[in-house]
Amino acid sequence: MRRPVYIIVGSIVLATTAWFVWAILRDTRLARDFEKVETGATESEFVVTLGKPKRIEKCGEFLGPLPEAELKDCSKEYFYASPFAPLDPKYYVVRFDANSRVSRTVPYMSP
Repeated sequence: MRRPVYIIVGSIVLATTAWFVWAILRDTRLARDFEKVETGATESEFVVTLGKPKRIEKCGEFLGPLPEAELKDCSKEYFYASPFAPLDPKYYVVRFDANSRVSRTVPYMSP
């Protein structure tokens, strides 16, 4: 009777530990690789660097409307969030122009 309880508890502890290790590695990789993204990189080059985004949105949907000057150069935004968000609010937004090239990178972090 005790053995199934130990197996269940051990499995939960193992899964939780594995998730935390993955989350720490992902958070570190996002912060490090986001700095490497260069303006003008193609969409495919960018996805190789940071991986698949959490969401793809219209320009300005993440934090509200953008000024007209930024909307002219923006066709879509890739949105990445820290695995610990919203507890650790780190968000990374990459804007693409009409040619699917990076036009701007914007990190959003709480102080």
